[in-house]
Amino acid sequence: MNYTSLFSPHNLALLNDWMMQTGELYVEIYQPHSGGSGTPYFIRSLHDLKSLVAQQTGPEIGVTIFRQIQYPLRGVADSVLLEKAIQRIPDGEWYSIVSLEDYFPSACVFWGNGNSHTELQADFSDIFGRRVGIGQNPFDRYEREWFHSHPDEVFLLSVTKNQNYYAAFAEHPEQYQSLVDFWNERA
Repeated sequence: MNYTSLFSPHNLALLNDWMMQTGELYVEIYQPHSGGSGTPYFIRSLHDLKSLVAQQTGPEIGVTIFRQIQYPLRGVADSVLLEKAIQRIPDGEWYSIVSLEDYFPSACVFWGNGNSHTELQADFSDIFGRRVGIGQNPFDRYEREWFHSHPDEVFLLSVTKNQNYYAAFAEHPEQYQSLVDFWNERA
């Protein structure tokens, strides 16, 4: 499946404007029914977004793209950034620390997460001197309904099915070959 063809010209214009506003997009690629969670990426160009989407070959996909900068507390992990993080993230609130040294084609690298200042300080001791972003994972911050009700903040594209297996076809695919050939012909 060529999922890039699902992006309309309007979608491309929107995503281009978002990219121009922030310089990056936080994109999660999710493979439904794969048994795992999604894989996030920091994307710096629409060329990279197209490349990422074009690499997806599974029968189903979920693409979530955020308008705003995610993990907005950014800089080199040092005592100053740690102090800012402690001031802005209440003790008991979830946080994640991501690498800002890893952009597409690398997936987002998480260097720490937790929900206490003690954990945050321990995570910082392991990454001192690295460029990082700190904040809440947007999938932890928002309920599912929020994603669908805020198209000005998040772009969603998904192709899902309620089933991908049919026993009769699995047992006798030759009986259905002419139908499959017909379906795959150009219209």
